[in-house]
Amino acid sequence: MRATTFGLTLRALACALMAWLVWLCFHLSTRDAVDVDWTCDATGCSSNDFASVAPVLGVLTGVALAVMASRFLHRAAPGSAVAFSALAAASGWHAALDAGRVAEGTYTDWHLLVPVARLSVSTWLTVLAAVAGAGALGAAWGAAVSLRRTAMLARLRAGRATAEAELQGWRSTGRRRGAVTVVFRDARGVRHEVPTVTERLALGRPVLAVYDEARPGDPATTRVAIPRKRLAPAGRFA
Repeated sequence: MRATTFGLTLRALACALMAWLVWLCFHLSTRDAVDVDWTCDATGCSSNDFASVAPVLGVLTGVALAVMASRFLHRAAPGSAVAFSALAAASGWHAALDAGRVAEGTYTDWHLLVPVARLSVSTWLTVLAAVAGAGALGAAWGAAVSLRRTAMLARLRAGRATAEAELQGWRSTGRRRGAVTVVFRDARGVRHEVPTVTERLALGRPVLAVYDEARPGDPATTRVAIPRKRLAPAGRFA
């Protein structure tokens, strides 16, 4: 338990550090965008300003953040990283506006190796708001999928318990879902075979049965949970 807690703590600290790097890169990329001096010729464009490469570093660190945070945010991690990056970039524009370095009507570039487009600051803020909104929607969708697959809400209800389980007798009821019999033993060692519905993704992998301790054989209160972290193969439930 201590090793697991220590590992999670280290991962959380690493995520916090990576989030700070993402924020810094995108914030500086827009705050200092008006000051970037580009030199372009027939072979391309280049600049010695950090703000010119900050978006690239932001994208790379953002991808790393999404991967690292997936342990905590599950499928909401990619959308959260996109929304977080967009908000960081927007904060840079607002910092430049507050400092009087740009006005809302100022036209400037945003740089991804080369200037992407020349738009007004107000337009950039609108674009970033749209990107942040799309990221938030993606995060909400990912969170909903993760909550459904892990049966987390059911597991948090009072009187619920979990047990390693096996699935038997798949019968498709839709494109991705089907009727199965979930076989498990409750905390007292009593074997149960309960009909329920789950996703096709659960087939062929270790799963958990989430059941009511007072009524462990009740199909109305029994759910199949697909753990985010794979379990060791379950034994047979003879």
